[in-house]
Amino acid sequence: MNDHRNDLVKSCRKLESGLRLGQEGIHACQLGPFCSPLYWSADEASQIKITKEMIVEKRKWLFQMLNDDHSDITCKRCKMVKTKRFEDVDFTRLGHVDVAATTICNLRCTFCSYTLLNSFSESRFDALAILREFRAEDVKWDSAVDFNGGEPTLLRDLEEYIDYFASRRIRVFLYTNAVRFRQSVYDGLVDGSIRWVCTSLDAGTPSSFLRLKKGNHFFQVLENLTRYAHAGSQGEGKLAVKYIFCNDNCEDDDLAGFTYAMLAIRPQKVWLTFDFNPLNELPGDSSDFGGHDYSRHIAAYAKMFGLMKRHGLTAGHFTENHLATVCEQGKILMENALLEINKCLTDDARFPPDLMLTDFRYNGKSVSIDPAYFDTTPLRITMPNQNPTPWSLAGKRVVLAPACSLSSALLTDPEIRKSQIVGFLDRDSVLQGKSIEGIAIHGYDAIPALDPEVILVASPKQNRADILRTVAKYASQAARIVVLDRS
Repeated sequence: MNDHRNDLVKSCRKLESGLRLGQEGIHACQLGPFCSPLYWSADEASQIKITKEMIVEKRKWLFQMLNDDHSDITCKRCKMVKTKRFEDVDFTRLGHVDVAATTICNLRCTFCSYTLLNSFSESRFDALAILREFRAEDVKWDSAVDFNGGEPTLLRDLEEYIDYFASRRIRVFLYTNAVRFRQSVYDGLVDGSIRWVCTSLDAGTPSSFLRLKKGNHFFQVLENLTRYAHAGSQGEGKLAVKYIFCNDNCEDDDLAGFTYAMLAIRPQKVWLTFDFNPLNELPGDSSDFGGHDYSRHIAAYAKMFGLMKRHGLTAGHFTENHLATVCEQGKILMENALLEINKCLTDDARFPPDLMLTDFRYNGKSVSIDPAYFDTTPLRITMPNQNPTPWSLAGKRVVLAPACSLSSALLTDPEIRKSQIVGFLDRDSVLQGKSIEGIAIHGYDAIPALDPEVILVASPKQNRADILRTVAKYASQAARIVVLDRS
């Protein structure tokens, strides 16, 4: 029998370990214009008991179609598909989960696909029973759940879901409109069983909120967001508030109202993104926008980003790590938005650099950090104001930070493997105590005990400054802090 372990195949982490429990049924994933083929429709799932073994068989079926030159599935056009060795493929684990089996909601957002299709309903199958097929030892170290719907705070068994995810140490990203306050959500933010609560506010005035969401709850939502932000300020979870730019919220009243509401509420993060519904019928690998004009959205996006920046609040780009990772339109929109932001911050006299305020959310000790940078294949280091030079980590005690896909990928580099890797670092208590390829994940306060000679920081750019500040707080002066160059 031929040994195919080293054969190169096409695969995807969501194909191997993902699970979407949606209104439409059960499959590997759904993200923007991409939706993997259904394993079972909602009606089929309601009539049978679905086991872990059945899900594994469906994953193998999807994997075979992905690697069949004669099949035509949307997965083949997704940017998340990678080439890897067959022996590294594993269909038995639980990684990214998307829970949206129930689509009941107490708002009717005009740009929501559920509103457009009038598809609000209770779940037709028991999503929690299917999740319980996976034991704690089946869960991947970086597992996470997008817990949405619909509106999850309307679920009668919300606390059972939260308890399940906590028992499996799955990081929870809870998407709620914040119309209804739930004490269990507040408590989850405090104790870290909910890592992020994300609310899409999308308006800066009560009239715009009513027009966009068909609910007179603007002040109620702001009050609940204030309570969740308070929980995030004292606990391990965080509150993120999102603004989706659409046709009806790009005027100055909404931009100013939302910005100053965020300055008052002080969520731990603000995310900016776009309404992608007009692109849902277009191929995800196409640069065509189907005649839809995003110029007003991009201009408003840049204006709000600049206004926040002026007051010490740096908004995040939700699209950058969401649709831009899988579809061409998301990538192009993000590139155009970043170009417009750069023009706004450098050319626009309304935002001169000397009027920019500091980030009032960071109250820790000021730390001056001027790190070196490194790159791989080959391994090189670039010291400040110098050119890249060859580098060796052979025999050195090394830690990697944070525990994420970028840092874990460094384990495959043969030059880095010559070092003595003594641990990963991460602030997330859900990850602490887990391991990646047998290497334990610690909190940053473990740096003195680990006593590393080198700390390799490999993170998305938007998180880098906070990580460097935290590393510098605990590292000895003898430890070299070096950042992965992916700019």
